[in-house]
Amino acid sequence: MSILSEPAAAFETLMDLERLHTSGVYNKRPVEIVRGEGALLWDARGRCYIDCAAGHGVANIGHGRAEIAAALAAQAQRLITCPESVYNDVRARLLERLAQLMPSGLQRFFLCNSGAEAVEGAIKFARLATGRPGIIATLRGFHGRTFGALSATWERSYREPFAPLVPEIRHVRYNDLAALERAIDDQTAAVLIELVQGEGGVHVADATYVRELARLCQERGILLIVDEVQTGCGRTGRFLACEHYGLQPDLLCLAKGIAGGLPMGVVALGERVIASGRLTPGTHGSTFGGNPLVCAAALETLDIIEREELAERAARLGQHALERLRALQSPLIREVRGLGLLLGVELRTRVQPYLEALLERGVLALPAGPNVIRLLPPLVISEEQLDQALDCLAEVLQAGQPAATAEPRPAHAQTASAGEGAAAEQAAEIELLYRMVSIPSLSGQERVLATWLAEYLPRLGLQTAIDEVGNLIATVPVAAEAARRAPLVLLGHMDTVPGAIPVAFREGRLYGRGAVDAKGPLAAFLAAAARLVGRRHLQRPIVVIGAVEEEAATSRGARAVVERYRPYACMIGEPSGSRAVTLGYKGRLLVDGRVVRPCGHSAGPRQTAAEAAAAFWERVRQHAEEWNRLHGGSSPFASLQPVLRSIESEQDGLHEWATLRIGYRLPLACSAQALREELQHWAEESDLALEFSGEEAAFQAPRTTRLVRAFVQAMRAMGIQPAFKVKTGTSDMNVVGPAWGPEIVAYGPGDARLDHTPGEHLAVEEYMEAIAILERVLTSLAQEVAGGEEDEER
Repeated sequence: MSILSEPAAAFETLMDLERLHTSGVYNKRPVEIVRGEGALLWDARGRCYIDCAAGHGVANIGHGRAEIAAALAAQAQRLITCPESVYNDVRARLLERLAQLMPSGLQRFFLCNSGAEAVEGAIKFARLATGRPGIIATLRGFHGRTFGALSATWERSYREPFAPLVPEIRHVRYNDLAALERAIDDQTAAVLIELVQGEGGVHVADATYVRELARLCQERGILLIVDEVQTGCGRTGRFLACEHYGLQPDLLCLAKGIAGGLPMGVVALGERVIASGRLTPGTHGSTFGGNPLVCAAALETLDIIEREELAERAARLGQHALERLRALQSPLIREVRGLGLLLGVELRTRVQPYLEALLERGVLALPAGPNVIRLLPPLVISEEQLDQALDCLAEVLQAGQPAATAEPRPAHAQTASAGEGAAAEQAAEIELLYRMVSIPSLSGQERVLATWLAEYLPRLGLQTAIDEVGNLIATVPVAAEAARRAPLVLLGHMDTVPGAIPVAFREGRLYGRGAVDAKGPLAAFLAAAARLVGRRHLQRPIVVIGAVEEEAATSRGARAVVERYRPYACMIGEPSGSRAVTLGYKGRLLVDGRVVRPCGHSAGPRQTAAEAAAAFWERVRQHAEEWNRLHGGSSPFASLQPVLRSIESEQDGLHEWATLRIGYRLPLACSAQALREELQHWAEESDLALEFSGEEAAFQAPRTTRLVRAFVQAMRAMGIQPAFKVKTGTSDMNVVGPAWGPEIVAYGPGDARLDHTPGEHLAVEEYMEAIAILERVLTSLAQEVAGGEEDEER
């Protein structure tokens, strides 16, 4: 079968159309949901799933409700939009209904479009009402992704890319009254809390803590904001989680399940907020907030929740589920927590492989942090459907490890035939490449890609970590004895140069920035390593490193690992073409020069600063020509190559100055120290000040190493005649080669001539061929144990 037949055909779906045009900020499951009814979902192939996610808690009343569709159709024919600058009949009825459902004192409402907007509004109202800026939130709290809500959210990986955020927001331990009391000062406006932390691990607030928290806020004149975005609308067994605690907050946020699946947020405003007199016209607003269409859906949703007693149903089924989960006998389970149908199973390991195993069994569940499985089904789920989902969870957890990681093939290939398994594996490997290219990762901004890979790769069986400088570290699990031996290191890099290229598949090629340099090689490394997961004959570790800042002069990622490892062999992830290996790279030296002169008349005879800089460049160019006549021969790899990257001049009426930057590519025969001394001598003659940076020595490995032999044998076994290259650029080989020795090559799919170009693309067939070659090379080397080789601490 051609590599591009069935796997490529899988990319001709609506899923691929969405991939082509989506932003890339979502970690999408490989399933295309097209229909829902009650607590069930169906994908494009007709497969049915039990929904234990409810659209992240939105579908409390279930999917496909005819009542919601009818209410929307009727209202859409009457009036869709109507801002709050005028009155509206449907909105008025909704506000009245909300007032009947709220705790005492919450009788005014601000309507918006989401939970994050509701939290934003509550923070603004708290600051406005009190005249103070301070907000105290809790560790593990999640309140949304807009700037104010994000500032109150605790998880650093959400916040750090967007810093600096809204000031004067602090975080304290959850369920710790003493910590909260210490944090309060005369600038504190409000305390913001979830009564059950959903995203943060399904932690339930202690009743004594909540009671004392409310008392403390009342005594200190601080407002209490309760975030019920996920816990509201019947989810915890009462319409509001506040009802479990007899709590009367000053501000309460609702969203998710309030409008039957349509976007709506609500901020309920207490008496202390209204009595401040500071919520005057114009202080806040929302164009779409409270529009009649969504208000009609919300009214119908509240009717359904009441008519079908969904809060009471959530209480009963939630208790049943808790009892079953707590009875499970699995060493993986650390704790089971929950309230109503908001349930969390905390594991002693990462949950992602187990979520994937559940998905393969037809259960859609959620994470709540890295090690908690969250069950958040529609409140209409039947007891039989809930038990089926719990049976699948028990099967996954009692097995000790998920099917997704028991073998080197993806979970969805486990029950397939050999041919189907190979096609599924190829599709997963192409998916990996696509996702990596879709996530922007400029040099110095690799964190999002590293985090995504650290979460994604365990489903392929790889163990992952992110080191202190941001490198992704992925390893193939091996026996303890093998783990002590010198590893095989595959060192790729995650960063790219600027220049966005729309990510797209066209004619068997993937277009996008980084497809060639160097996400294609790194993806091939990761896919090949994943193919070796579970093979018992591996005699040494396999470590794949996605380094940061290879494209920068710092080479920070490679420098951070050069002392950490002493590899048995190393492969550098750079495009060589799948049928060639690269043995060497030229060195590098960056030269920045600056000359300053007093201003003179333009008609005068004196050399200007710009002329001095240009003359210095001309001397550099002539020197390189002379050096190449004597030493360079006819090979570009042996030549000394300076490039004028920039030259600029300015003046302020008193002085003029000129700057230039020269980039050198250094051959093996050229001493960087001698070159620096020569340049410095010329600069002193011309009154130039020089700075040197980015220096790397040239490096070339021999053809006679065991690593080269492994590549030759692998390619010849596939009917390929191997080729060898040396390159005039630089790579991380220049950094690690001098320390790690001759067992090193650069390898990866892709045409290096496409590096950094507007048309950068990688042929999928070449990518798959490279993975197959790497699989053979790794298999061969991972079985070798040199005679007398001593175990090494890494």
